[in-house]
Amino acid sequence: MADDSTEIPADLLKVAQEKGISEDLVRRALALGFPADAVKQQLGAPNVDAEAAEAFIVEQERVRAGGEVTISENLAAVAKEHDWPDDLIKRGLKLGATDEMLINQIKAGITPAQAEPFIAQQEAARDGGLAATLDLGWMKVPTEWGVRVRPGKKGLTVGMLNVGTYADIPDFWPHQTEMPRGAFPFPGVPAMGYSIYEKAELWADNAADLYEEAIQRRWRASTDIPWETMEPLPEEIEKAMCQLSTVLCEKALVAGDIVGKWLPEMSYGYHEVKLYMSCVAFDDARQFDVFRKRALSNGGGMGIQSPGYFHRAIIDARAWTEVSVILHILSNSHLLGLYQIGVAVAHNEAESKIFHLSMQDVARQLAYGVDHLRYFLSKHHDRRPVIHNYLNKAEAVLVFEEEQDTPLREALIILLGGGLEKEQIQAGVERLEWFNKRWVGEYIGRLEAATLPGRAEKLNPGLKKYIDQPEEAEVAA
Repeated sequence: MADDSTEIPADLLKVAQEKGISEDLVRRALALGFPADAVKQQLGAPNVDAEAAEAFIVEQERVRAGGEVTISENLAAVAKEHDWPDDLIKRGLKLGATDEMLINQIKAGITPAQAEPFIAQQEAARDGGLAATLDLGWMKVPTEWGVRVRPGKKGLTVGMLNVGTYADIPDFWPHQTEMPRGAFPFPGVPAMGYSIYEKAELWADNAADLYEEAIQRRWRASTDIPWETMEPLPEEIEKAMCQLSTVLCEKALVAGDIVGKWLPEMSYGYHEVKLYMSCVAFDDARQFDVFRKRALSNGGGMGIQSPGYFHRAIIDARAWTEVSVILHILSNSHLLGLYQIGVAVAHNEAESKIFHLSMQDVARQLAYGVDHLRYFLSKHHDRRPVIHNYLNKAEAVLVFEEEQDTPLREALIILLGGGLEKEQIQAGVERLEWFNKRWVGEYIGRLEAATLPGRAEKLNPGLKKYIDQPEEAEVAA
């Protein structure tokens, strides 16, 4: 008889009562050393009733008392067919496995070699408790221990975790797996297919801070834009704004695809960059979202697709640094210029906030692009001519696209001039010229900040005409 003081868990007791199985029989099962969850699972099986449970417990008590373990004819036949030795079958039965359970496992294709370690572990757990089955070698892993990073004024940021040996960011990452920096490698883990293992190819000292800023300053197009402030606009203004929104949707989709393509190439030794680029992909998706909503929220609709030549210039880039220079510095300098135009011509609070928040996102990407290029050139002093060649090709395609994209140019002129009257068109042309001078000048300044001086002399002629210092211009609200 089992000890009447043995406490039966409530969920196990409920299952036993539903099956008409006595509490004494449940306590006898627990007294044999079977875990409560295992007893509950066995009793809950469809073919188990009070009689079957009693027979099973009696057999286990007999075996535990030194009796011989017997194998049924059905089980013996299945075991023989699949080359399972009698000794292994008896060990399984002694642990409490039913004939049906063993037959199902054998027929499922489990081999004796696969079953033996599991049975041995269960025997050790039965004989010496769970602790006897633990290896605990992982507790002696030779990583730095005793580190405690405390939060600062901005909380516990990613950058603050770079302390002690965890601050060691190697110039070349030696591991081809998803192992986090600072962990200890597990032998035999297959490679993940990364292609960027050199720190200089993607690193930026500001990446961790940009990640924190991106997640802390996140916004939602659905609720953070005061869409209720939208009011009907003159038809030509609405169509021009919708055309601009269509182009900005397209730019966001392409940028997100490009970053998404390169993220799997970046090894985990430089997780700060991977974290921030994940946010960049999200920011790009959100900009597509918000400009599509702008196009469809005020009685307008989507406009015409852009020629798309410049998109392909970025997509065809063969190295991440080339991608970053073209996308995050050249393209985003131009994109920020378009957002600045959007702020200047905003007709309501909704449009103003759309462009201001989008500028905030793109400014972070520009900051990464400049800092990455600066770091890359600090490690590869001789690669400045290569960077100039990247920009020579990209600028040529950008200028060609601007020449071909009549819809965007005319939409910007209408927005900046305020309409289709002759005087308004003339004003729009002049103001667009001013904004072009502004973004090109800022583009040159960013390259200089990235330690790539002399770009002004190498500019494509289609951009070089804008490098005169822009004068202040009055822009219609």
